Amino acid sequence: MISRFIWSVLTIAAITATPLHGQVFAFIQGDDQTGSDEKVKGYKYQVTNQVFSALLKARGDYRLQAPELVMSKKQRYVAWMNPDLVQIGLEEKAYDICVSFGKDSLNALAALLSHELTHYYEKHDWNRHFVRENESIEAAQELERLEEGLKQEAQADYLGGFLALSVGYRTYGIMPALLKKVYQSYRLPDRLPGYPSLSDRLSMVESAMKRLEELSIIFEMANLLTVVGNYDDAVSYYRSILVSYQSREIYNNAGVNSLLAATGFFGPKEMPYLLPIELDPNTRMTGTKNVDAERLNKRKALLEDAVKLFDQAIALDDQYTLAYLNKGCALALLNEFEDAEYCLKKAHKRNPSPKVAGDLTLMTALVYALQNDKEQANSLFEQAQAKGSAFAKYNKDVFDGKTPAAPSMNNGVATKGVEQIEQFRLADFLTNTTVDKQVQVVNEVYCGVQQKPNSRVLMHYADNGNDYVIVQETNKGYTGATNRGISLKSTKEDIATAYGNPTRQIALPSGFIWVFSVPGIYFRFDEKMALSGWGVFLKPT
Repeated sequence: MISRFIWSVLTIAAITATPLHGQVFAFIQGDDQTGSDEKVKGYKYQVTNQVFSALLKARGDYRLQAPELVMSKKQRYVAWMNPDLVQIGLEEKAYDICVSFGKDSLNALAALLSHELTHYYEKHDWNRHFVRENESIEAAQELERLEEGLKQEAQADYLGGFLALSVGYRTYGIMPALLKKVYQSYRLPDRLPGYPSLSDRLSMVESAMKRLEELSIIFEMANLLTVVGNYDDAVSYYRSILVSYQSREIYNNAGVNSLLAATGFFGPKEMPYLLPIELDPNTRMTGTKNVDAERLNKRKALLEDAVKLFDQAIALDDQYTLAYLNKGCALALLNEFEDAEYCLKKAHKRNPSPKVAGDLTLMTALVYALQNDKEQANSLFEQAQAKGSAFAKYNKDVFDGKTPAAPSMNNGVATKGVEQIEQFRLADFLTNTTVDKQVQVVNEVYCGVQQKPNSRVLMHYADNGNDYVIVQETNKGYTGATNRGISLKSTKEDIATAYGNPTRQIALPSGFIWVFSVPGIYFRFDEKMALSGWGVFLKPT
């Protein structure tokens, strides 16, 4: 489901005149206020709370107390953030307006909630607190008249939208229509005392939506760069997002890509094991020398960078077990075994999911294996196998001196032509690049997107075209098939028969991806292991 967020443009004068100390969408004055203060319960609250909880989890910032969701039958504020009571509020009438958008109802709902959550986590109420506590100070009175609130609203527009996007709700597009409908349904005049005019608010939201669209393209391309194995490029993309938006997942994703990039600077003899974050044994450097200062310095810098990024994720949420696991991997590769074991033990105490628990045990086994502690390593390898860790047997075979069967490899299935979606050749796109939207990520690094009838093409471009990645992914419900007859009706077993075992597997919060470097195709599966779509990609060989 795709979502849109709406915002609550404030004026300090209007808000300080209300009994609510916080951010509100609009203050309906005098006789225009209707409804009661009775709290909304039942299915409306349940649906709203599901969206709200998903947004809270995605934000992943537990340095502040998580706000409570409240719903009211009163028709006074539309939506609001109250830092004094640590609450995010939504009126029943506002919920009903969101429902009127049909298939986009959850998008509109996420729009309202994510905007108010952004106000809360960005501490946008600080100036009103300052004014209330220092009313006699001339500087405070001047601060009250500043248009800082307008800047905060623009920030909440695109950051709130990105928060919704990270949960799976896209926010740009529905926003202007939602704003107009709120004004119409609440019978608000185009000009509210202390607020910008409706036309000005619409102009502001258009500007915010433009920035949000750019962030969403960068985020989407960053994820795809990870899929195709361009880890250094993915780190640059995630870092550009972190300038504007910080969350535990973005920090963790950036750290994982630094960590994966570092594994490429280890030779098979230097690191014969597969770490829980590394699903491709074929990315290691071959023919490396024991002493190669440039290579060693590069991997050390990448690993230290990864540790810092994982620390940032943990600072936002000290219960985020995945960041502890990944940090433990990085510390082990830095030969900081004592710190790695301590980090993994801390993760075990934080009630990890069964999958993460198995990987934590496996990584602890590898810490002992790298120190050649056979007794501890063997015991932990067996425990990891019992917990279902995917690479426990592979790593134990390596530790025992056996030649293991690679867990990810191509079965030698013959290539059957170039894979295409909608009869579109990626090589042709490379020679005649036309995009609907181009975004500068960092200096001399760009990405672009082209929307086709039933698919979406994204391109990464850097180093004057020497570094590029083109990815085309099917839209939801795509009815076509691959060259080898795979369609959305196909099963995992059908894909394995047609393409062999994947080169890489990538775990997702709800599902996973199989990547086949040859012929340059990947398949997305949902949490029920059903095929939800696929993509084809092209990059320099």
